[in-house]
Amino acid sequence: MKTLVSALGLLAGLLGPLATTADTIYTYRGPDGVTLFTDRDALPATYELLNVRRGWDYRPRVLTSDMRDLYDPEIRHAARLYDVDPGLIKAVIHAESHFDRHAVSRVGAQGLMQLMPRTAAFLEVNNAFDPRENIVGGARFLSYLMERFDRLDHVLAAYNAGEGNVRRHGGIPPFAETQGYVKKVQELLPRYQQHFGSPDPALAVR
Repeated sequence: MKTLVSALGLLAGLLGPLATTADTIYTYRGPDGVTLFTDRDALPATYELLNVRRGWDYRPRVLTSDMRDLYDPEIRHAARLYDVDPGLIKAVIHAESHFDRHAVSRVGAQGLMQLMPRTAAFLEVNNAFDPRENIVGGARFLSYLMERFDRLDHVLAAYNAGEGNVRRHGGIPPFAETQGYVKKVQELLPRYQQHFGSPDPALAVR
């Protein structure tokens, strides 16, 4: 209880009267073992990111064209780096995070392409909330899955539900969330392929 009270006291001290309207709260463990709550999404490498939580009054934002196209340079870079269709990367970002670099899912997936902490570590992503790192990591993960599945819907299902679930069920798992996710990305894909000048759907899978 004392630890909880101390943590809440520290949180209140850092956020002050804005605590009820704070957008995002990042929790770090410092090199001395002390837990730090802050609204900063990046600290020195000696600080370990523990989790991210939305503020109490968070509201989903309206997606504008400027917000949707903000990360195009990073998407093009990652697409070239891992030979992945940029339209596919952008469709995944749209479906995963609605282009919110601070997005955190209920199970802890983080950033634009919603990387789980273990997946991010596997992909050598140090800060999942850094757009360039996150998109490069997500593109690398798509490339990894494309080496293992020859159908786009299976690649997307594996991205959402895990490679093991796709193999276990011999295709898209019978999960409503995964089935809806695959459908959404495939619906978004032609728009973003056209945006990047790659309208051929075959480019989405090598």
